Amino acid sequence: MSKWKIGLYLVALFLAGVVTGGILTAAIGKQIMSRVMRPEAMAHRWQNDLEERLALTPEQSGKITPIIMDGIKNFGSMLSEQAELALANCNARIALELTAEQKVKFAEIEKEQQAFIQSRFKEMSAQK
Repeated sequence: MSKWKIGLYLVALFLAGVVTGGILTAAIGKQIMSRVMRPEAMAHRWQNDLEERLALTPEQSGKITPIIMDGIKNFGSMLSEQAELALANCNARIALELTAEQKVKFAEIEKEQQAFIQSRFKEMSAQK
């Protein structure tokens, strides 16, 4: 076999590895982030961290648990509000660049965006 064929095979093998690695990293990263961002997982981690680092008594831990859960619930609603405000600001700036015909279609897109955001944060709240 000539040297250029060996080189071509090595390049193809390298590229196949890069593509496979990228796909696997994206899939695994998505799974990990979805587990990490679940409200109950966040609350549990926070609770455990406080218990370990502060050496909380069982009584203190019992009193702190509802506080943490309430904080996580508020955190989700605040994120929802901030996301909606940021999206509204962005959409208003986009609308300035559109024609009248485009604005009509864009209004439908805005409704879809708002429904999506609300459904995502309702899912997040329901997972608690």
